[in-house]
Amino acid sequence: MGSRVKTGPKPSPCEVTYYRKGGAVSSKSKGSKICPEGKAWAKRTFDTYPSAYANLAASKYCKDPNYAKKSKGGKRKGK
Repeated sequence: MGSRVKTGPKPSPCEVTYYRKGGAVSSKSKGSKICPEGKAWAKRTFDTYPSAYANLAASKYCKDPNYAKKSKGGKRKGK
């Protein structure tokens, strides 16, 4: 058996169009979902702030009121 070879025209890289989920590309930015207090806490807590772990922790800091209770000024139980 022989190998098959495609003889049709190849699409050039500049002809390829990528679409986002939902249709048209919007020029609006949704803004940051991390609160300023969460960003400040992440900068104090992590060595390198703009990282995936720091951003995840900062967003969790903003959403969950008990996430970083010790650093937010929560009282610790003494023995």
